[in-house]
Amino acid sequence: MIAVLAPAVVLGLLSSVHCLGMCGPLALAVPSPPGGPWVRLRSALLLNSGRVLTYTLLGAAMGVFGRGLQLAGLQQVVSIGLGVAILAGLLLPRLLSRVPMPHASARLVMRLQSLMACHLKRTAPEALFFTGTLNGLLPCGMVYLALAGAVVQGSIMEAALFMTAFGLGTWPLLLGVKLGASYLDGGLRAHLRRLAPVVYALMAVLFIARGMDLGIPYLSPALPKANAAAAACHTPVQ
Repeated sequence: MIAVLAPAVVLGLLSSVHCLGMCGPLALAVPSPPGGPWVRLRSALLLNSGRVLTYTLLGAAMGVFGRGLQLAGLQQVVSIGLGVAILAGLLLPRLLSRVPMPHASARLVMRLQSLMACHLKRTAPEALFFTGTLNGLLPCGMVYLALAGAVVQGSIMEAALFMTAFGLGTWPLLLGVKLGASYLDGGLRAHLRRLAPVVYALMAVLFIARGMDLGIPYLSPALPKANAAAAACHTPVQ
């Protein structure tokens, strides 16, 4: 289980540095109910809990997708392909940035943003939580990378836990922004930004190694032979 959660938490922490430009202003735009620091903390927890819930549900959905790939015997291919895609994104970022967003996705994002705007000024607990769930649906490259990690997990539960751990990894920095800790050490953030590509490259290598089915515990465990088991069940008895 540690092999599932630890990479997700580290990825979440590094992603929060990258995503401060999107989630930071949003967190600051959501007003806190009148009161002291505990009230602000509660509103920050509600906002971020809604976001983590969305990540968890998306992780479970990716787990279902990953399970289907596993049954079809394609999970290894997809895992290697994701690793190669991540490395390509690190080496050729300009090329990938030119890929246009489909019109349907763009319209969906606009609707999500409009819906969030309607709830942005509400401070009721349920409104803060709902705004957080919508925030989790906004497009983000780091979330896509985490979802790629969820797809190659061994089960639906592990995929959901992977995304939960990823979301919790983003809490320290984003909670600090919401609580007014804008003085967070700039040097630390700069170090984390420089470290991020290294961690993403290591995750890409991990995806590739996992897809190679080398039988190495934690790094490249033997994948379930779902197809062989299914074929055995349907083999006629002589």
